[in-house]
Amino acid sequence: MSDVAFDTQDPMLVGLRTCLARLVDAQGRVHCRCRSRVLESSLALRLLEAEGGWAEQAARLRAYLGTAAVRADATELDRVLGLAALGRGSADTCAADVLTGFEHHSAHRKRVLLDTILYLVGAMKALPQREESAFALRGLHRWKQPEMVACRVVHAHEGERWEAVEESDLALLRKVVSGGSIYEGNNLTHLLCLSALQLLPGHGPLMDAGVARLLATLTEDGGLSLAVDMDTWTTSVVGLALAEAGARRELTDRICAWLGRRQLCDGSWSFTDGVSQTDVDTAYTGLGLLHRQDPMRYAPSLDRGHDYLERMQNADGGWPVYRHGNPSEAAMTGGALTVLTTRAARHGNRLAAGAAWLVSAQKPDGTFERGWSLAEGNAIVRAVDGLNDAVEHATLPRTLAQAARRAVGRSIAYLTASQNPDGGWGHRTGSPSDPASTGFALAALSRAADRKAVPSALAYLRGVQRPDGGFDCLADTAAPRPLVVDIPALGLAYVLRGLARSASAAGR
Repeated sequence: MSDVAFDTQDPMLVGLRTCLARLVDAQGRVHCRCRSRVLESSLALRLLEAEGGWAEQAARLRAYLGTAAVRADATELDRVLGLAALGRGSADTCAADVLTGFEHHSAHRKRVLLDTILYLVGAMKALPQREESAFALRGLHRWKQPEMVACRVVHAHEGERWEAVEESDLALLRKVVSGGSIYEGNNLTHLLCLSALQLLPGHGPLMDAGVARLLATLTEDGGLSLAVDMDTWTTSVVGLALAEAGARRELTDRICAWLGRRQLCDGSWSFTDGVSQTDVDTAYTGLGLLHRQDPMRYAPSLDRGHDYLERMQNADGGWPVYRHGNPSEAAMTGGALTVLTTRAARHGNRLAAGAAWLVSAQKPDGTFERGWSLAEGNAIVRAVDGLNDAVEHATLPRTLAQAARRAVGRSIAYLTASQNPDGGWGHRTGSPSDPASTGFALAALSRAADRKAVPSALAYLRGVQRPDGGFDCLADTAAPRPLVVDIPALGLAYVLRGLARSASAAGR
């Protein structure tokens, strides 16, 4: 079924493809700094004021917060943290006030984390007493463990409950801040560990060196973000979008070569250089790109990647993000299914188990838990792709294949019904349209029988495209969930994937 005359030579698609191609450097990397964020910047300012010195950097942080905390698009958490750090806010906020509606297996841990941050910046007068189980480390990935230890130390200091802190806790904090670089590339972890150690005497030289490393990551606007960049992940996402959109072979070859050199020994990738924690998310886009580019040339990398995904599959059939045994997630499971269906004969039982879990994880309205995105469409397109691929390429039991088709149908019906009058989609039903969310929807609809929503979506995107071919995208990445981090290149890639899929569907 052809929706409109739309192909890979359409000026809108060509313009965006060219815009994204300009972000790829001579080595094949897409370098895109994370934009400054109020959360880390507020913690940093309070830390500098407690430490003394660093007057120039503190002034830059104040200037950034003075603007960012009161912008029209500032979140309630931004406003609370920024004004508190500047000494202009109240001290009566708690995590529950800013996590309303956040339903996730990590919600209890996020309340601990946010209460600690609110307390450290002066937006919360006192921390509640918590059971030791609130700071449990079992199953946590590499940077989350020291974060929880830092939270435990801050709670113990505020409540004068030092019996809850062991020397091994302090040794871990010292280890994290004493490395030659920011631990696992995560500024928030580094800040929390520094803030906890600052409450204790005897860490002067260690604090000075740790603060200096942190301040080296200040952005041009004077603020800090969660990380300097997430370039390995970003490059894999952009590369896959460019490949799907028919970019020059030389360009995607360069990207694949760069990514191939960064595959770690377990078969996956970390989000950027210098980080050891790998994840299923980057495996999905990295392996998808390498397979699409040249499955023979990259066979050894693909072999290692498939082995990794086999090891990461949980007993319930789904896939987690970081560690085997952590709760399975819809977006990760959909991505893993898409990768594994490229070798369906090898993974038959795994594909069936994954598809069954994904069908069971769907909500009655056709959506899925949003995972690491604020946009419902992100998880939907991955789930729809994974289920479609499993039905088409794997030998699923008949009843499971039927259930998978019904699940896809529910998601497509949800997207069709939630389209805004202007032709676009927002993060959630009723949210204002934004280009990235519209890209997710277009990608999901590309394999649907009914694509009547596509022409008005393309018209919406034409109306908001910039003269340089790009789009002003609303950030959707959440890290830590549900706190948004803005990596501008990602939104452009999501739009391009939607356009590329639409062009492919129009040609069928």
